Amino acid sequence: MNAQTIIKPQKISEQILAVLEARIVSGEYPVGSKLPPERRLAEAFGVSRPSVRAALKMLVARQMLEARQGDGYYVSAKPQQDFLLGWQSLLGNHPDWEADVFDFSRSMEGCMAALAAERRTDADLKRIEFWLQKFEEAYQSRNRAHQEEADIYFHQAIAEAAHNILFAQLSGGLLNLLYRQTRSHIMHTEIIDDPRPTLIKHHRALFTAIANKQPREAAEIAEGHLRYVADSLRQDREYLSRSEHADTLAQHDAQRAGEW
Repeated sequence: MNAQTIIKPQKISEQILAVLEARIVSGEYPVGSKLPPERRLAEAFGVSRPSVRAALKMLVARQMLEARQGDGYYVSAKPQQDFLLGWQSLLGNHPDWEADVFDFSRSMEGCMAALAAERRTDADLKRIEFWLQKFEEAYQSRNRAHQEEADIYFHQAIAEAAHNILFAQLSGGLLNLLYRQTRSHIMHTEIIDDPRPTLIKHHRALFTAIANKQPREAAEIAEGHLRYVADSLRQDREYLSRSEHADTLAQHDAQRAGEW
């Protein structure tokens, strides 16, 4: 005869914790945001304030929340920072991994674009279009810092339009880090050719595919976009390398001529 299994009812505080945790991970409470006061949470859940307080303390212990004396609870960036710090160190020590980074980013962004085309809402579409317009405005005003930020938020809006918690977290964390370590450099070069008109063309095409709910086309455009960025960076570096070589030869010529 099997031993009796006793199932204990879940504590109210653990149920509250599960709800709050899901809201943090899904982005309903983004990093840095302040949670509603204990009183409001207790009223919303229909429970006592001590139960809410116990759940909040458990989230602080898990480092998902930060308690600020006299000010309440804020969503902590520490879990994401700890995760990214290891990758940032690795990538900084191994710049030859850039090809792997682009392979990974291309696959992820292609998949996210396809899901966004299938699942996007009208509100999602407005957000994507908003950041597309901001990118174009930043290009017209020649504000490269704003171009970079608008580009990041454009792709993040697409990731969130996929309505997949893992993709949204991945895009807001690791893919953002990878962008800043690789793709952001394209905003600061015009040695070969100004890349921004092509980037705008890609963004518009991607927006159109998502708006028209064309997942295959959206994936192809997103992946082609990443290939263009990788090729542009490679050409830029090759040009710089040739220029440095030519400058060195010119300096040697000048030294020789000075000996005459």
